[in-house]
Formats: sequence, C-alpha cells, structure tokens
Amino acid sequence: MGIADIQGMLHNVKTMDDTLSFQSALAELLEKRREWLDRSEMPRLKEEYRIFQSSFSGLFKLFLKKGILHEDPYKNEVKIGDLKVPSESPFSESEKNDEMSLRLSNYESQLDFLVNFYQFSVDFMTMERLKKIVALTKYISWTQISTNSPNINTRTLSELAALIKGGNDQLSSGLLADAFQQLEKSSKTIFRILKDVSDYHRENYKLELRQRVMNSLQFQSETVITKKEDTLRQVKRKFAESMADRSFYPELVDEILKEDYAGEGLSLREELLKRMAVAEDKPKGEKRVISFRSTLLDGIRLLASLNFIIDDALKKLDENSNLLESKKNTFMDKVRRIVRQMMNKETPEVIYEVEYFDPIQTASKTEALSYSKFHAETERKIRFLAALSNKTTSTAKRLESGTEEQVLAILAKNLEEVQNTHKEMSALDVYFKSETPREDRERMRGIKTELMTIKNGIVKANQKRHEYIAQKEELEQMKKLGIRTDVV
Repeated sequence: MGIADIQGMLHNVKTMDDTLSFQSALAELLEKRREWLDRSEMPRLKEEYRIFQSSFSGLFKLFLKKGILHEDPYKNEVKIGDLKVPSESPFSESEKNDEMSLRLSNYESQLDFLVNFYQFSVDFMTMERLKKIVALTKYISWTQISTNSPNINTRTLSELAALIKGGNDQLSSGLLADAFQQLEKSSKTIFRILKDVSDYHRENYKLELRQRVMNSLQFQSETVITKKEDTLRQVKRKFAESMADRSFYPELVDEILKEDYAGEGLSLREELLKRMAVAEDKPKGEKRVISFRSTLLDGIRLLASLNFIIDDALKKLDENSNLLESKKNTFMDKVRRIVRQMMNKETPEVIYEVEYFDPIQTASKTEALSYSKFHAETERKIRFLAALSNKTTSTAKRLESGTEEQVLAILAKNLEEVQNTHKEMSALDVYFKSETPREDRERMRGIKTELMTIKNGIVKANQKRHEYIAQKEELEQMKKLGIRTDVV
C-alpha cells in the first residue's frame, strides 16, 4: 500500500461521520500488517531466538565447565507440553548453586522448546502466548546484569559470573563477555519484534470488539466518557453474548471509547492508522538474493559448542595414557632412558595400535596412532572451535563475513575433522580399557558421556548441512521450472 493510499484513508477519516469507514480502513491496514509480520518479522524473530538460545546454552555450558553450576540429573526425563517460566521465588545462600543449576537448566529446556516446537506465525502467537514468551525472555534481565538487580535470578547470575571474571582464564572471561553481549543484543531485537506483534493483536482485538460488540450498542455520545462505568457495563454484557470465547480486556475497551467518542478521538484515529501502516515495499526492479547462510551458521555453532566437551575428553585420555605409560617402568625401560639421555636422543613417540571400524569395508582394522600427534591436533581443534564460538575473535568475524560457499566449506571441513577426532577418541577409549592391567582399570577414566555428546553434535550439525543442500537444490529446481525465486 502506497503513501497516497494511506493519505487518502486519512482524508476520508477526517471527513466522515461513519465509524464503519474507519473500521474498514483499519481492517485493510491490519491485514497488510499481518502479512508483513508473517513474511518479514516472524522469520527474523525465530532466527534471533536461535541466536539467543545458542548464546545462553554456551553461557550455561561455561558455568558447568568451570564447576560453578552442575547438571540437572533429571533434565532428560522432563517432558515439556507448553512454555512455563522457571521459578523466580527467593532462596537462601546455601541453596544458591543448586537452585541456579536447576533453574538455568530448565530455562535452557524452555528456550529449546520455544525455538523447535513453537509456530512462529502471527495467528499462533496469540496475546496469551505472547505473555508467556515475553515473561520467558525477560526471566533474566540481560540488559541490566548487576549484583544490585531486584530480580533474584539476574542478581545471582551476576554473582556467579564474577567468579569467572575474577579468575585468570582469559578465554573463559572472553566467552562470558561475548555471551552477555549477544544475549543483550538479541533480547533488544526480540522485544522490538514482540512489541510489533503485540500491537497488531491489540488493534486487531479492538477492531473485532468494535465489529462484534460496539456496533450493536446504542450510546449517547455525550455520556460515553462522562459515565464510563455505565458504558463499560453495557459493553461487558454484550461481550459475554458475542465474544464469550475471548478474554475481556477493560483497558482496550477504554482505548476504543477514547478513539471513538473523546474530543481528541479524530487525532487518535489518525495516529492509529499511521502506526498500523506498513512502509512501502521496494520497487520490483530491486531483487534480494535468497540466502540460507543462517542454516550453515547454525551447524557451525553446534560444532563450536563442542569445544568444552572435546577438551574434557582429551584431559581424561591424557590421564589414561599417563597411567598406562607409568606401568612401562621395568629395569630395562630405565636403562633405555639413561642411554637416550647420555646420547642426547629424543624420547621416542608413544604409539598405540588401535582398532577402528571401517564402514566402507564393514570390517575392523588396526592402525598405529601417534598419541603426541593426536594430542596436538585435538588441542588445535579445541582452540579453533573455541574461537568460532567467541564472536569477538577474528576467526568468528571472518566466518560472519564469508560467502555461503566459504561457510559451507568451513562447516564440511570441521565436520570431517570432528568426526575423525571422535573416531580416534573412541578407539583410544577402547584401547586403554583393554590394555591396562586389571588391577588398574578402576583408575581409568571413561569418556562414554563425552563421546555421546560429541556424536549428537556431529549428527545435528550434519543435519544442518543436508538441510542447506536440500534448500539450494529446491531453489535450483524452481529456477529450472521457471518459477520466480527472487524476493522483491
């Protein structure tokens, strides 16, 4: 709808006494606004919530990694049927760590449910559902993280964050700052879009109220405002007859009365129509290339979040290797070490004959694995994934500015490398358990949980890669069939 059309509507409103003409103009603008919200803002809202969820998950994993919080052992047993804001009740100082561990774990689950199971459409996000979404999003006051916050969860989170900031781990401090910064930025964008959706629902509710209730009532215009309580009683009685399926909002009825009967009503109507009008679309000659980069970036974020898990697994394998090597300390081993020192020879590489399953040949095969080489390559991968997850690093910035082809290549390369790391870690885990003397096996540290988490991350990231490829193939097929794929 062009500017001239909107100005024409405003002109009609100024010159008409017929309220139905205003309602018709408002209905047309609201339909345009609903289409715009579904087409433009809802996809943006979902993407922003994905970033919000990813940033919070990274923050929560950081607290778990540092041992400040702990996992909820019953998390996977809880089934979520609808959004529910976690507890905000007070707790004592002695309960702080347990309570925040459970609350933030629940918060993470609720965000996951919102992103993956909620419909991001105007019709689905009713006023009642919007209240839940808003309450969940502001569960932590991300724009005002402070130890002086009146919100107990925000205040306690700030206190826990200070434990990381006060340490010497610069990488963790950087990840913490980046997560807080991203959560603040995303929450601002999210609240702006939610306000647009809420404003639409408010005005659409008021329009429906006008059409189904107000139009059938006869008011004395001079007493509508002066005897507002009587007016509201009439409206409420008719509402119970015509709109019993909806909630009754007295404050919105009050807005209608001011817009339709108050002395400043005409100016309020004009302002309302201007507010609900959607800016003109770009000229049709301007085309915007469809991009699926966000799908690829989701896959990379999934892999990047594994850096802590891989690091944990590597440390356990290091302990197992040291334990196994310490047992190789016979008299002849000691003699060989003395001879090497006298001849200034380097310590020989630690080589393990590990067994892999080859999916191509559907058979197991044995290979010699240099533990020092494996360790160095795994540490390099951990550092790279950590850099990807920290938006302030040059690595992350290069990724954000890369083309789709470059981002796809990075995702594919890192998928392959993390899969190889998982394969080698699995083989080493089996090797250490089988080669360690029986009396020392209890001292061996298993990495079953870490391997499962890494595998799940690989599967999810690979799904994103396949999703991207399918989207691109569908786009190419549409082009071949002559279907327009440009967004104008």
